[in-house]
Amino acid sequence: MLRTIYLYELKKLFRARVNLIALAGAVLMLLFLVIFSISEVQPVSREAAKELDGRTIDEELIEEMKPAMRFENGSTLMEITTESEKYVPVMEVITSVTGYYRDLTRFDGPEFYALREQELKQRIEKQGLSETDKEFWRSQEAQVSKPFVYHYHSGPANLLKAFQVLGFFIFLLSTVGLSGVYARETADNMNQLLLCSRYGKKELYLIKFAAGLTWIMAAAFLLLLAIFTPYSFVYGMEGMGEMLQLVKPWSMLPYTLGQMLGVYAGIYLLAAVLFAAVTMLLSVITQNQPTVTCGLLGYLIVDLFANLPERFGIIQRIWLLRPNAVLMNTGFTNYRLIHLAGRLFLNFQAAPVLYAVISITALLIGRRKYRRLQVGN
Repeated sequence: MLRTIYLYELKKLFRARVNLIALAGAVLMLLFLVIFSISEVQPVSREAAKELDGRTIDEELIEEMKPAMRFENGSTLMEITTESEKYVPVMEVITSVTGYYRDLTRFDGPEFYALREQELKQRIEKQGLSETDKEFWRSQEAQVSKPFVYHYHSGPANLLKAFQVLGFFIFLLSTVGLSGVYARETADNMNQLLLCSRYGKKELYLIKFAAGLTWIMAAAFLLLLAIFTPYSFVYGMEGMGEMLQLVKPWSMLPYTLGQMLGVYAGIYLLAAVLFAAVTMLLSVITQNQPTVTCGLLGYLIVDLFANLPERFGIIQRIWLLRPNAVLMNTGFTNYRLIHLAGRLFLNFQAAPVLYAVISITALLIGRRKYRRLQVGN
């Protein structure tokens, strides 16, 4: 009987017209954004990019690239020809550190790494880290291989950057699709009948919650597939084992692109669970779908535009643990560490634990609230 109710609740979510429209719209919009981003990128064939595979980014390679560069109007440009096309991906790695405003025609290999080291020191000082934090980052940076070795990595690189927009869309789907999970019966005057039934309180609450999580996870995987498919088709997924600094040069973490993709995929799925749990909790508390939807959309606006300054200390650290902030890859440039039980944690290490705790808390609070609903109220 419980399985039948679960399947019925699941069918309601997957067949709801607004959910189908929202999910289809999100997938189509993601596909459009991916295709648009691919078309905007300088067209470099995979074969050309692989010509420099395994080359060290050093003075010799930079000197080799200089005939294709020119410095004019305060920025360095590269003339794309059949011969110089292969240098474009390496140029992107270099300019991500130096910026185009520097005259790279007068640049050399050692200067590139000295500039990166100097900028990292300035960023650490600006964030006001403790000596313990500084020592941690010095030990991490010491494990980063230098000089950098270029390998083709366009597929994983684009996928890593895409998690921010994935977090935005899964939040919207949770808001639209799950805000009425518990409130819809109240609006249809069916809540009294349900609460009088044999499975009306404890079991029905958990079944609805499980169905909501199933729906949001299916949506999350579908959105991920909408990003992964075109990127893997155009760029391939080679480069999973390459150093993170080819994409995030200001990171001092000695990790590979594949490792960070795994971490961020896990955070993304946990964030989907968190969004769903909070949305369903608000649905139980308010028993009003429009209120939940408007409230969450209001939060989204704050999330997108609010930026707490560094002087707020602990408040800013907590704010930076919100899902969309973590999925923006803030862990690569936010060097503040979280001190807990005598150990140090990065924000993307602490965030999943926080999301799990909040999700479980939302489940328990919602269950208690739902059981207190009485016939006639």
